[in-house]
Amino acid sequence: MMPYMPPMGPMNGGGGGVAQVTVPMKMMGDTPHVMASVNDRQPLPLLLDTGATYSIVTPDVATGLNLQPTGGSRVTVRGVHGSTGASQAVMNTMQVGEWRATNVACLVRGMPGSRAGGLGSAILGMNHMRYYCSFLTIDYRRGSVELGFSRPYQPLSPTATRTPLRWANGLPVIRVSSEGVSWDAVVDTGSCWGIVIDQSTAARLGHAYDGMRMGSNLILSGVGGSVSADQVGAREIRLSSAYLCGEPHNGSVPAFVMPGPKRVGSRFWQGTRLTLDFRSNVLWLER
Repeated sequence: MMPYMPPMGPMNGGGGGVAQVTVPMKMMGDTPHVMASVNDRQPLPLLLDTGATYSIVTPDVATGLNLQPTGGSRVTVRGVHGSTGASQAVMNTMQVGEWRATNVACLVRGMPGSRAGGLGSAILGMNHMRYYCSFLTIDYRRGSVELGFSRPYQPLSPTATRTPLRWANGLPVIRVSSEGVSWDAVVDTGSCWGIVIDQSTAARLGHAYDGMRMGSNLILSGVGGSVSADQVGAREIRLSSAYLCGEPHNGSVPAFVMPGPKRVGSRFWQGTRLTLDFRSNVLWLER
């Protein structure tokens, strides 16, 4: 378990006088990234990961950004494929578009199997996003990210759906159901997959052994290292229906059986406008 690392700033409304910021978003590895300048250095792409509690960088990135250690105790970061040690540090400044935050707590960790500066080497997590912002919108349709600071979110579409959002270990969680079975799932934009369930849930859904294996050539990477899909028995199954975010999905809904927490990744959110309203604890979905 990681200790709680409070951000050093105001709760909801920390835009520094800016009411809302909109910045371009680029999909890299099928996950959303935004450009940010840390410690006034050259901007770099940060993975916008709603499935990460903390903002985390690898040692090579930390060195390049001149991140300062806080002197706090070393912690353990738990990921989908294992755990790794991490040191506590602070970004003196972090700027995304017109929003400039100061004294942003973060972690510096190793990432076995990743190349220096590769995907996942700099992650923007939920800890201070939830603390500073009133809402976060990831617009997969238009390729943009919006950060609100002074008000709850107002949907643009009259057909927007809303679903209750709760928080578990600092992560946004929604309820998903299929074929008479329900479960909690993390809203995980840092995952390139869609609906992801574990083996136990697959068995409850009547899919204990069926589905298409994802092959030994597919490498699944994340915090704690990398594994082949065959090693962990990863497979794709088809559900007859699924209900989430106020929407029914019928007829051969793909789901992926993998280790780690049950989650809904970026593949599912593609083509939508996804908003986490931190003030109202609501997820808005607009198509």
